[in-house]
Amino acid sequence: MSSDAVVSQSTGFQAFLEEEVLKIKGIYHPVKAGFLRRHLTKKLPLRMLHPNPYDEFCDPEIGPNYSIISKYKNVFSAHMNDFQAKLYVDNPAFEPLQVQKISPDGYLILNGHHRWAAAHLSGMKSIDVEILDLTQQDSILNKLQVSKHDRRVTLDLDEVVIRPKDYPFCEKALPFLLRKRYREHIRLGIPALFQFLTRRGYDIWVYSSRYCSEDYLRLLFFHYRCPVTGFITGTGRKRPAGIIKRQELEDVFTARYLSTLHIDNDMILQTFAGSREFGEYPLSFSDSRWSGEVMDLVQKIEAENRQKKRESEKMRVSFDLDEVLFVSPKTHQVEPPPRYPFNKFFQERLRKGTPELIHRLQELGYEVWVYTSSFRSEKYIRHLFRLYGVRFDDIVNGNRHLAEVQRDNKTILPQKIPSRYRISLHIDDEAIIASWGREFGFETYLLDAEDENWKEKIIARADEIRQMRIAP
Repeated sequence: MSSDAVVSQSTGFQAFLEEEVLKIKGIYHPVKAGFLRRHLTKKLPLRMLHPNPYDEFCDPEIGPNYSIISKYKNVFSAHMNDFQAKLYVDNPAFEPLQVQKISPDGYLILNGHHRWAAAHLSGMKSIDVEILDLTQQDSILNKLQVSKHDRRVTLDLDEVVIRPKDYPFCEKALPFLLRKRYREHIRLGIPALFQFLTRRGYDIWVYSSRYCSEDYLRLLFFHYRCPVTGFITGTGRKRPAGIIKRQELEDVFTARYLSTLHIDNDMILQTFAGSREFGEYPLSFSDSRWSGEVMDLVQKIEAENRQKKRESEKMRVSFDLDEVLFVSPKTHQVEPPPRYPFNKFFQERLRKGTPELIHRLQELGYEVWVYTSSFRSEKYIRHLFRLYGVRFDDIVNGNRHLAEVQRDNKTILPQKIPSRYRISLHIDDEAIIASWGREFGFETYLLDAEDENWKEKIIARADEIRQMRIAP
C-alpha cells in the first residue's frame, strides 16, 4: 500500500474512531453477560463493538499503529473466504477479540483494537469474539465483606500458577471432556498449597496481567480443587470504566488485611498494612518441591511474626482490690489516707507501696490493670487511685466480667478469667484463683499476708513470665 493510501486510510479511520469514543465515553458501564451468551456467542457484528476510551489505542497522544492495522488488513483481505486459514493457531489475526458486555448496548473491546480496526477497513461485517466477565468493584467489596480473615496471599496466575505445556512438574491433566475446554497446565502442588493456606486462615487472591473471565478461572480452579477468594485480571492494561483500578484495589486491600504474603517463583515477600516494613524470604530452585518449600517457609514466617508480636506487645499485669491493694490498717501497713474531704468519701486504704509498685511496673513496660469481682464502678476506682497519682491501663469489675466473660453461658464461670483479656499475670489473695489459672491459661501470684518484699517479688515474677513469653 502506498504512503498516500495509508495517510488517507488513517485520516478516515481516525475520524471514525473519535466519533465512536465520543459516542460511549462517560455513558457506558459494564454489565454481566449471561452464561449461555458467554459460551454460545462466538462472533459479533462490528457495529456492536466499541473501542475502550481508556485504552492507549484511543489515546490522542498514542493512538493506533497503522502499520499493524495494515498487516492485519492484508491477512483479512487475502483469507476472507479461506476458513482453513482461521484454524492456524499461530496466526494472531484470527484470534478472537476479548470483549465485555456494556450498557446501554453493545460490547466494549478489551483486547484486539488493531484487529477490530483492520476488520472495519477490510469491509468485514462481523468478527470472532470471546465475551469476558471481569471482576467488578462491587464483587471485590462483597468478597472482602464476607471474609473473616485479616491475612492475604497473592500469586501471579501467568508466572507462578500456570506453567508451560512442556514444564515437567504439573498437576495431572483434567478428564478428557474438561481438558478440551481448560487447556492450562497447573503447577504441581498448587491445589495442596491453596488448601494449606486456606486452613491457616489466609484469603487467596490470584492476579493476571491478561484479561480473563472470572467465571472461567473460578471453574478452572474448582476442577483442580483449589480454593480461591478472588481473581484480579487485566492488571497490566488500562482499566475500563467500572473496573476498579490497581491502586484503588491496593487501598481497599490495605484497609482489610493486616499483612500480605506475595508468593513468587523464587521468593515470598511479606508486607504489612500501613507500614513500609517488609520481609524477603528466598526459595530454592527445586521445582519438584516448590509447593512444599513454600508451606515450610509460610510456617517459619508465621513463627517469626508471633515472636515479634510477643516481643513488641506489652505484657499485662492485673491486681485484685480487696485484701490485695485495699487492706485493713489493723493488719497491714497502709498509705496515708487522701486529703480532706476525699478521705470522707473514699474509705478504702491502700497497701503500703502500692503507688510505687504500679509506677515501677509501668516504667518497666507493663500494662497494669485492675481485675476485681467487686462491683465498685470503674469511675470510682479511677478517682480513688488518681488521688495517689496512679492511672491504670484498664479496669475489669464485676459488671464488666458478667457482660463480657460470663455473658449468656449456662455454666457458671470463675469470677475472674484474666486470660480472656490477654492478662499474663494476676495478683490475688485467693488460692482458688491459682487453680483456675492452670485451667484457663494465666499465671498468678498469691499475696495473702503482710510481706515487706512484696513489691520486689511481684516485679521478679512478672519479669520471669515475660522472659518465658519472648523465648523462641
